[in-house]
Amino acid sequence: MASDQRSDIYVVRLESSLTDSETVLRMMDGRHARVMGLLVLTSERIHFRSRRRTGPTFSVPLEEVLAIEAYTRRGTSTVRVITPYGSLTVDQILGRQGEMLADDARATIRGEPLPEQDPLRLLAELRALRDSGAISAAEFEIRKSAIWRDI
Repeated sequence: MASDQRSDIYVVRLESSLTDSETVLRMMDGRHARVMGLLVLTSERIHFRSRRRTGPTFSVPLEEVLAIEAYTRRGTSTVRVITPYGSLTVDQILGRQGEMLADDARATIRGEPLPEQDPLRLLAELRALRDSGAISAAEFEIRKSAIWRDI
């Protein structure tokens, strides 16, 4: 995920809305209904959470996804999630991240194996190390960037 410190608060808010059984597979910044937010693929659903407290949010269980389409043009991706109730579009996703999310969503729906480590838990552990003084702020940023690259 291309991200910076401004995204940290949204990741923390996201973590509180996940169930204990969910694993985050991909997350990225994107725009839905003209509002920027965090688009997340978990082991159970596709979730969009607006950066605004009253902005648009959606959460679609993977079993309700009929199809997921993605394409990249001029350096940004667009993802369209098709459900029995209509379609949801998220655009302004950096690079090919939207295509990677769509590929991972299809694989998860087919029941292919999940990654071993949840990136949100890794970030929480990393924050705890930084807050306790075990690692410097610079080391925290380096390790956080590596986690984002893997998502």
